[in-house]
Amino acid sequence: NLDMIDIENILGDGEGVYVAVIDCGFLPHWRSFFPEEKIVTEWATAFYWDEHYRTIEVPAYYEYALSGHGTHVSSTIIGFNYLPSWNAKAVQVLDGVAPKAKIIPIKALWWFDEYGTSVATWDCIATAIEYATSLAKTHNLKMVINLSLGGGSPARGIENAIDKAIRAGVIVVAAAGNAGTVGMDWPGAYPQVISAGMAGWTGEWFGGIDPITYNPLWDEEWHRNDVPEDLMTPAPASALFGFRGGTQVYMDWLSGRELPGQDLDVAAPGSWVYGPYWTPFWGPLPADPSQCYGWVGGTSMATPHVAGTAALMLEKNPSLNQYDIEAILESTADLGPITYPNGYWLDPNPYMAIFALHWGYPPGWYYASWADDAVGEGFLDADEAVATA
Repeated sequence: NLDMIDIENILGDGEGVYVAVIDCGFLPHWRSFFPEEKIVTEWATAFYWDEHYRTIEVPAYYEYALSGHGTHVSSTIIGFNYLPSWNAKAVQVLDGVAPKAKIIPIKALWWFDEYGTSVATWDCIATAIEYATSLAKTHNLKMVINLSLGGGSPARGIENAIDKAIRAGVIVVAAAGNAGTVGMDWPGAYPQVISAGMAGWTGEWFGGIDPITYNPLWDEEWHRNDVPEDLMTPAPASALFGFRGGTQVYMDWLSGRELPGQDLDVAAPGSWVYGPYWTPFWGPLPADPSQCYGWVGGTSMATPHVAGTAALMLEKNPSLNQYDIEAILESTADLGPITYPNGYWLDPNPYMAIFALHWGYPPGWYYASWADDAVGEGFLDADEAVATA
């Protein structure tokens, strides 16, 4: 995923920039994944909706999440420690987009739906945004807010909180949502928000067929392979992409499409991203952190790639505001690779079946396609964006 956005060509590392990750908090054993100096624990907190007291703050709860969603999102930004299950002492340190940025975890997502997805009230999220903004103003911080969350309709309280953050010089990045042709989620759909759609590397689908892989058409070693520098490089033919393998990039069918009144900015890697993760859908949280890793896909995973890039841009040029960064991200995005080909086949593996049932489609083969409404201004090019900042 980092290779796709040319992060290896960037000299910056996000030092001096704070990223407020408003999410479900951290897994209890987050210290196994992140060095403590990268997490601003003194500002970490949680906001909970209570029917009697409305929104209340319970700071200690930020590190008692049952879901690894917020942990995974943060790992894309700053990197993480990988503990091999066969030898937890053989720690490998994997870089993130902005490895020296500091994370402020703010828990605003609490409950879970039938798919193990974290949910919350708009009031909790708005309060969390206002809290992050107050930190930035009080301590004169260079800050990015990462919102890997969203809902199906706009909310005045959320928009007001975002507008206040932007006026205070805070950069706000949000997910486009995973509703596909139904449209984008809010707040990502607001024009003033920098939004991220979900793309993937066609190279993840090629290679030998192995029945024990997550998907029998998936090359289980794809994450070790090198992504060509030129994303227009033709990809091999495959069962999914046809005889013309297309380019190195494709849009995921779940990525929210831009409808009238909505604004999609860029697409970024979101299919699939590895990191520390757990979901109640898998069962009780293991005590052993080496068991808490996974491949996760969604616009939630694309968003921290964009937020991390914004942190790199702020490090280089602290005077940039929301609209400067949005304009640079759009003008430097790579449109060509993501507009050809414009379709691929969805296979009936168990994961796809879950989403097929969720959206009312029976499991089976479906042809997914996309047009300009899916790609925004193109695929994120972090190298060019930081160079232009």
